[in-house]
Parts: sequence; C-alpha cells; structure tokens
Amino acid sequence: MRKRLRHRHGMTSEHKNAKQKRLEEYLEILWYMQERHGTNLKKFLFDVNCHLNSSIADQLKQEGYVEENETEFKLTEKGFNQARQLVRSHRLAERLLTDVLNMNLDRAETGACEFEHVIVPEIVDSICTLLGHPKVCPHGLSIPEGACCREARNSLGSATKNLSQLESGTRAKIAYINTRSNSRMHQLTQLGIQPGVEVCVHQKYPVFVLKINHTQIAIDEDVAKDILVWEQVNGVA
Repeated sequence: MRKRLRHRHGMTSEHKNAKQKRLEEYLEILWYMQERHGTNLKKFLFDVNCHLNSSIADQLKQEGYVEENETEFKLTEKGFNQARQLVRSHRLAERLLTDVLNMNLDRAETGACEFEHVIVPEIVDSICTLLGHPKVCPHGLSIPEGACCREARNSLGSATKNLSQLESGTRAKIAYINTRSNSRMHQLTQLGIQPGVEVCVHQKYPVFVLKINHTQIAIDEDVAKDILVWEQVNGVA
C-alpha cells in the first residue's frame, strides 16, 4: 500500500495545522519504507514517489523526527514513536470501517487517512480492544502493537482457551482472534465470529461445528485454534 498525500485547505483552529499534518504524512511514508527496506533509509529516499525534498527533510530534522549523517537517514525515537502511532491508528481505522461498518476498502482507506490525524491514543486503544486486538490491516500489513494488546495478552493468557479445546456443548464468549491472515480474519468477521460474541461448541467430530444463536457454522479445527474464548461456567464467562 502506498501512502497518498493530500493537501488540505480551510482547516479550523480545532484541527492540526497543515504543516504538522503534512509532516505526519511523510512520517508514515518513512515508516512504510522502513518496513520494506530497514531502518537506514538514505539510499531508498528517492526510490518512491513521495517527493521527500531537502525542505521536507530539513523540517523533519528540525522537529526531531529524523536524523541524518553521511551514511544514514533514519527515524529518531521521537519520529519512530509518532510514525508508529499514526500507522497503528490508520490500520485499526481500516479494520473498524471494513469489518464493523462494511465499507469497501477504497472508502475505508480515505476515512482512515483522516482518522489517524485527529484521534487520541486512548480511543485508538479502545477501538483495538473492541476489535479483539487484530494483528493485520485489510491489506495484510502488521498493525503495530499497543499497550492494550500487551495487557490483554498478559491478563488473558491463562484465562482464555482456544475454541478447539472446548468439549461439545460448552458455551463461551470470544475474547479475540489470534491470526495474522487477513483473509481468515475477514472470513470469520463475515460469519459473525468476532470478539464479544457468545458461541456454543455444537460438535467436534467429524467436522468442528459451533452455534451462534440459532445458526450452525462449520469451521476447520486449525481455524478454531485461532479463536480465543472465555469458557462460560454456570452461564457466566
């Protein structure tokens, strides 16, 4: 996915100024390049259509987002953290818009480009929790992990089971989906298998079948292993 730059006019004082937004757009481009080429971006700067001219590079250095010497051009810790949060916000927004609101990917991409600049990290973490801490965006790119993901993994690690461990007749509530496969995540979402949904293991052999309300859904056992749940005891998860 190539980041598309947008010029914005007529912004009110409630929004970030155009200069800051433009710098953030370039920080994202540098993040995408770093994903592809590694941390030293010097020899790849002009290998993309991002027009990272000396003026933009100077602004990024003045703001403390990047550092450069004769052999290196790379994100500073400040730049890395800012780019990481922007990319995390963008990719979670894509998941929210496609998985929950059923937007097509082009519309979701446009909305995510606006979302990333105005949303605060606390709300991003809430969305991440709502979606079950997804690992990849609809394009199949990794979503940078947040504190909420680490906390969930630590607190839920011993409390959750994968769906395949449950016996037939057991009821459970889905905690999160542990997969890096975008196609699998999308397929499960379309079937209504997503965090917060209550399910019942209808049968395990010869085919794994679960029930959601009155609907029976057959899935592969390998898929069931990716679905982490809280087992219900006496009707309570």
